[in-house]
Amino acid sequence: MNYELSNDEQKQPKVSFVPAIRELLRYIQGSYWKIFVAFIFLAITSASTIIAPFLIGDVTNKYIPVGDRDNLIKFLIILAVVYAIGSLASYFQIRVMGQVGQKILFNIRNAVFQKLQSLPLAFFNQNKSGDLISRINNDTDKMNQAFSETLLRFTGDILVIFGIGVVMIILNQTLGLIAIATLGLMLLVTAALAGWIKSRNDMSLQRLGELAGSIQESLSNFKVTVVFNRRDYFRDSFKSVNENNRGAATAAGIANSSLAPIYNYAANLASALILIGGIHILILDKVYAGQMPEFGTLLAFILYSNTFFGPLKEMAELFTQMQVAIASWSRIFTLLRLKTNLVQLDIKEKDESGDIMKFDNVSFGYDKENMILNRINIELQAGKTYALVGPTGGGKSTTASLMVRLYDATEGQVFYKGKDIRSYSPEELSEEIGFILQEPFLFSGTIAENVKYGNTKIAEYTDDQLAAKLKELGLEQLIERFGDGLQTVIKPGAENISLGQRQLISFVRVLLRQPKLLILDEATANIDTVTEQLLEDILNKLPEETTMVIIAHRLNTIERADQIFFISGGTIEKPVDFDSALGLINAQGKMKS
Repeated sequence: MNYELSNDEQKQPKVSFVPAIRELLRYIQGSYWKIFVAFIFLAITSASTIIAPFLIGDVTNKYIPVGDRDNLIKFLIILAVVYAIGSLASYFQIRVMGQVGQKILFNIRNAVFQKLQSLPLAFFNQNKSGDLISRINNDTDKMNQAFSETLLRFTGDILVIFGIGVVMIILNQTLGLIAIATLGLMLLVTAALAGWIKSRNDMSLQRLGELAGSIQESLSNFKVTVVFNRRDYFRDSFKSVNENNRGAATAAGIANSSLAPIYNYAANLASALILIGGIHILILDKVYAGQMPEFGTLLAFILYSNTFFGPLKEMAELFTQMQVAIASWSRIFTLLRLKTNLVQLDIKEKDESGDIMKFDNVSFGYDKENMILNRINIELQAGKTYALVGPTGGGKSTTASLMVRLYDATEGQVFYKGKDIRSYSPEELSEEIGFILQEPFLFSGTIAENVKYGNTKIAEYTDDQLAAKLKELGLEQLIERFGDGLQTVIKPGAENISLGQRQLISFVRVLLRQPKLLILDEATANIDTVTEQLLEDILNKLPEETTMVIIAHRLNTIERADQIFFISGGTIEKPVDFDSALGLINAQGKMKS
């Protein structure tokens, strides 16, 4: 299954509007009442913006020409109250929507992270971690901005524009229609440019993800970079990716700023037309007709003109921010709608051979054109030790990965304890099958936290209880090698301990589970011979029913295997004894003696 989140604009999957909105609404649940309250405050703020110029114009027409100071003072008090109410409503609106934005950001980030945790290993093989981090951090932050600020401002601008448009039509139809015509022209321009603006922002976000991926790759492998003196490679690589990001960001900036000058020009032109038309209609025509000039109405139109086109100019900026948010949600939604192909199946049929694990004509490939394993047949019996040997790239580690269901077989079936391995939950397999990798990973924290990780049986153990358990299993000598014992602190990346020490901790972590099937993939490659002998003594004390599968390049580690499988070119010729395996190994010339 293809899990690649392509950064090629042409290969981006089309995101359907209705499913995307339906998914987004899931993360807004629980915040509806706050959004409703915020919209009430927004309506009050918008109403104060619309009412104030009308009151100023009305007072100018009625009270200033006749010098009515009492009513003028009353009006000033009313106007102050209107502005005060609008300011308070604006404050509470911003505060409430800030809370809503943070809650939605929290929900979406949780959902994205949980989705990443549910996806199979194939997904992470096909995607750079830097780009995934960018989706969790940058893209979700754009969604937060959209909800906490942009959405309310955009909606408020629409309410203000609509309300002022209605009032202007009521005050004077001709002047009102000039403003409305300008609005219509701006909407047409906006609709014409919307797709282009969104595509530029899509590309900018994708290139930003690539940049984050490049930084993550260069920093996480910096030791190797220094050892091989290849700083120049990463400098050139980063320069190329950074240049792509600069170009995409520049293109997005041009697109995002394209509406502002158009809106400014249209707004200024419309304001000039309203002013000229207003002087002609409300002043000159009234004077020529022997009527009282409507200076107040003209003043109201001037105020409304500024208030009407101000939001229009702001909407140009807000619209581009909305496009960025839409592009961000598109990237998030593309990730959220992925589904794992490692689902638990309800398979009732059972293999009655009695084997703890069985491969029945298993073939596997990351894609069907390049198969790594071809029709593999393996039968493992409880309590025995098996070895997988063969040349590098022959398929040994891939076979082990299928045993713990990091991947599913492309063809054939894998059985565990007589049942299709796909019928077990991840928790069941993790509890019963132990897998020690050649390159162990430790989490930042203490050794105690690391060895208890994911083990529900000992998760709540105190250090004393854990020490007693280690002694019971003969593992205490491995922990005593660390100065502070179980409380030895592991720094991020485990850079403060050696690779061999990491391997010891990974051994302890797995052996504490007392797995039914234990797989060692070059697990002693980084450990000295004395410690390796100690580990062998510990492994010999495992319960008799424990089955072990050993992948090794050192011949001494497979001498005690009950059966040896020689894997080469993705096939198993047949089970062989030690002497036959030695002959095949020497013939291949690929193994260490």
